[in-house]
Amino acid sequence: MTNLKRSAIALLTAALLLVLILFLHPSRSQQPAEPPKPHKIIINWEKAPHAVSYNVYRRPYRIETFTKVATANNNSYEDPAVQPGERYCYVVTSIDSKGKESARSREICQTVPLP
Repeated sequence: MTNLKRSAIALLTAALLLVLILFLHPSRSQQPAEPPKPHKIIINWEKAPHAVSYNVYRRPYRIETFTKVATANNNSYEDPAVQPGERYCYVVTSIDSKGKESARSREICQTVPLP
């Protein structure tokens, strides 16, 4: 094989490797985007005397009916099942050792921040 052919093959091989490197190497725009941060609302309330747990009820701001979303063993609830930009209202009841549920608390309303 002549020197000219070897040089041409070497040059062609180098060019092919460069193309492969550029093609296979991800650019910054091809890097996966940071996953969206989950949105949540956290509500807190004062402890009720003789309470062993609490029921947490939620309603979307424009709807009148509350739905029970959780039973909490402390005086705080973190609600991850909310949508960005939406407003939600919560009420809480306490449950005593006999299972009796108290009257509902006053409403606590919050808006979930947009991403």
